[in-house]
Amino acid sequence: MEDWRVALITVLSVLGGIAVAGALSEIYLRLTAAKFDVRDKHCYVTGGSQGLGKSVAQDLARRGAHVTIVARREAVLKEALAEIKAVAQSPKQQKFEYVIADVTDREETVRAIGEAVDRQGKPIEYLFCVAGLSNPGIFIEQTTSTLQQVMDINYTGTLNTVHEVAKRMVDGKIRGGHLVMVSSTLGFFGLIGYSGYCASKFAIRGLAEALRVELQMYGIHVHCYFPGTIYTPGYETENLTKPQITKDIEGADEGMSPEKCSAGLFRGLARGEFAIATDPISVLFRCSTRGTMPNNNFVLDTFISAIGWIALTPWRMFVDYSVKSYSASKKKTE
Repeated sequence: MEDWRVALITVLSVLGGIAVAGALSEIYLRLTAAKFDVRDKHCYVTGGSQGLGKSVAQDLARRGAHVTIVARREAVLKEALAEIKAVAQSPKQQKFEYVIADVTDREETVRAIGEAVDRQGKPIEYLFCVAGLSNPGIFIEQTTSTLQQVMDINYTGTLNTVHEVAKRMVDGKIRGGHLVMVSSTLGFFGLIGYSGYCASKFAIRGLAEALRVELQMYGIHVHCYFPGTIYTPGYETENLTKPQITKDIEGADEGMSPEKCSAGLFRGLARGEFAIATDPISVLFRCSTRGTMPNNNFVLDTFISAIGWIALTPWRMFVDYSVKSYSASKKKTE
């Protein structure tokens, strides 16, 4: 009986110690978090005409920001801007603008940023790079131009925008600015059908990690968002070319609305997180592949990564088996 009590006390002590360590880790994160307050600040959102970009712009408007949205189609931009203005915290004090630009073009990107700053009369202090594209397909069945297009829009578009805004922040001595890039859960692992998309989203993660370190010397804060499936018009288009094997592996994926993703993104930004994930699968992969990324909560992240060590091995085996089975069945039908 006495041995039982000692064992119980030991277990409770360990659990208590873990809970205390987790609480202290959370307190440390919140105390050291960079101030995130967009009120009366100029916020620039690429891909702001629909989907996640529009939801981000609306949440910025609700928080009192001055918002500029960027996309290629003027009609869609005008419609989105009206919806963004409709939810503004102080419609008479806040300014809302749109700029037409193709962010894959360096010159257009520079022109658009300059135009936005001139119209707003304020430098950009908060940047959200949301513009993106997914065009799934079997790698050898796609053209390299198709794969390059995905890289151009997702990565090069982000690179062009971040580079120009970061330069302006440094030249203008704007300390406390925030650069937010959008990667994906598929910025953590590769999956059949997403070779071009994974490559672009891995590249964004690499850029964000490098800039998080480098831009500290200028007082600029960098964040990277890793969303899972988002139910947007782009997702519907993506499914038109998505291979059946990819759909089978994804299964009944529990996606999120753009509004919920945006709300989760802002929670992560308010907490000072570098790598932000808003669904369980993305959190699992974030913790399991974190490398030298800052922890969001050291204790919780370590616990979740331990789960990943166990759970992701059979999942990988399932994926490999599914792909090989798909290959075998395909050969029989040829």
